[in-house]
Amino acid sequence: MPVNILATALIEGTDQIPYWNEIRKYAPYVAGALAIKVWSRGTTNKWQRKLNGKVYIVTGATTQGMGTAVALEMAQQGAQLVILVRRIDEWTTEWLEDLRVKSNNELIFLEQCDLSDLYQVRKFATKWLDNKPARRLDGVVAMAGDLEPAWKSVRKTSADGLELQIATNFAGTFHLLDLLKPSFKAQPPDRDVRIIVTTCMLQALGEVKIDDPLWKDAQYNRPLKFFGSSKLQLSLCMLELQRRLLTKDEKDERSGKNVTVALVQPGIMRSTSLRRLLSNGSVLALIFIYTTLLYPLLWLLTKSGNRGAQSVLYALMSPELEEVNWKDEKVKYVVNCSMSKFSRKEFDDTELQTKLYDTTTSKILELERSMAIKRNMGKKKTEKK
Repeated sequence: MPVNILATALIEGTDQIPYWNEIRKYAPYVAGALAIKVWSRGTTNKWQRKLNGKVYIVTGATTQGMGTAVALEMAQQGAQLVILVRRIDEWTTEWLEDLRVKSNNELIFLEQCDLSDLYQVRKFATKWLDNKPARRLDGVVAMAGDLEPAWKSVRKTSADGLELQIATNFAGTFHLLDLLKPSFKAQPPDRDVRIIVTTCMLQALGEVKIDDPLWKDAQYNRPLKFFGSSKLQLSLCMLELQRRLLTKDEKDERSGKNVTVALVQPGIMRSTSLRRLLSNGSVLALIFIYTTLLYPLLWLLTKSGNRGAQSVLYALMSPELEEVNWKDEKVKYVVNCSMSKFSRKEFDDTELQTKLYDTTTSKILELERSMAIKRNMGKKKTEKK
């Protein structure tokens, strides 16, 4: 068909082509829209890496978007996945079975671990570490996140009394990776271990509270600031985590360079977070504003979950993060399947990062102790009854 149209245009002239005037009128707009879509969908991960025999802990995999796309690709490449979920119920069980069927991989398991609950995080990490010899761990892919409606002043709290976004996006993920440090260090020096943490461009709206990193005393008047700050503080702590993992072990003088930390900014996606942000948590707004009015524009300008997953897969599979190819010992920042640079000045302040890491560790331990006392008092009251 295109050959016939081209032949007609060359031999008989464009006037003989049906609907030529309409084609000429609208073709530039169609071409422009296609060019924008090609640009907005981002780059595809070009690296392929077989993951047979490798073991990964994954969070945020049940999103039906980026997280599920990453988990599916990892499973298809043969990885054994330990997926942390808030609760194990009928839906998550069916999701797991579907993932096993699609990937033809039975080595996918669910573990209950609500990242907003520090007690559950410690229980999982302790269970993981309580094994001799040390369990194999080829990496952690941390994609879990929570974004609350930006224009509602109702503060949601975690089991520990923390603001939910701070608890999930920062405290829980930080606590998990901090507790798993012995497991990372215990891996053989020839094993390529990767810690991949997703972040968000909204971290540009955040700020760092050195003396109150859990934001317990902060006024809840700008929910989006809590989200941005949770992402910013986690990113800064990851820079310090990399330095601590690189510190040589007193026993065997390992370099620690086989363990790399990468921060990934997947871009703007048509995700659960974006839907909640635009609809402000309202079902009616989701139907009429997001689905009806804005979706054509969002389809044009934003990525799908599968396209957002490409940068995470790049960080997982790129040989640039292998010890032999390291050019420096800094945390790698992956944007659009390529290495990028941090823009905020806090990323150059190692003293700030160290203090934030230490203070966060101290505050979490203090909070855990107080919650343990409350749980014990609750048990005693129950026993008396």
